[in-house]
Amino acid sequence: MGTAESKHGSTDGSFVEFDHWLYGAIPGTGYTTKAVSKGLDAGLYDQYLRGHYTPIRAATAQSYEDPIDLHMMHPVHGAREILLSRITRGPADEAGRPTFANHTVVARLEPLRSGQITLGSVFHALGEFDRKEPDVIGEMAPLQVPTRSEEERKVSFGLGIHRHLTFPAVETLATRIMAEATSRTLLLCRNTTPEARNATLDLVFELLCWGCGLPILTAISETPRSSAMNFFNLVVAPRGVRADSTWAILESSLTEPVLPRVMDRDDIYQKLTAIVRQSAALPVAR
Repeated sequence: MGTAESKHGSTDGSFVEFDHWLYGAIPGTGYTTKAVSKGLDAGLYDQYLRGHYTPIRAATAQSYEDPIDLHMMHPVHGAREILLSRITRGPADEAGRPTFANHTVVARLEPLRSGQITLGSVFHALGEFDRKEPDVIGEMAPLQVPTRSEEERKVSFGLGIHRHLTFPAVETLATRIMAEATSRTLLLCRNTTPEARNATLDLVFELLCWGCGLPILTAISETPRSSAMNFFNLVVAPRGVRADSTWAILESSLTEPVLPRVMDRDDIYQKLTAIVRQSAALPVAR
């Protein structure tokens, strides 16, 4: 098997270009890869998503009423790329049953870590592509993500996270990751919308992984089905789920840290304090 590494990722200053592919249901065929950007061998990345391309719970799958718009993140071996997936509802199948679509971009880490683009801008670009090309099948153009201005890049990672998590919750999550990089955490954001959970995950991810340099996580912004839980290190969910004892449950509204700080990592805690406790009046990175 070849090595997974996208051939695209160029930038002309006004946008960054990434490979991407669309997985979903085709009437009469079933779930399959529907479209791929030119030159991409999506099969090289299949190992990262196999078994959970659409990790939707059964109750959600059987209803058209609940909104579906969630983010998934998977680092790629080699530490140069990350898979960013947006999962939404797809068109009904030939029997009128609900389906789901997974639109995944193969993103280089460098423009994300430098602040040239944000996770939010990548997912927005995926959404715009889906809106403009709802019936795309076969070959498609690479995804273009607009870059930020030099002034926007000066905004700190995670700014605005205080709107979604308390400082003790952020500190406890960071401590857990530093103490055990492979730990699994269920972050409960009760009574929230999919949009709020997507924003929470994006900000937490950028703050901890880009801003603090902590290990890159596998993550999802919605409760996955039980059989898919262990594909993730971090789950942002509106309610508790059935999980094994390796999972820790962390409330977004936590009032006090529940873990002792990791020795010799004061720099990380100082960064968290500086970001989370900044005035809510400051501009939020987009």
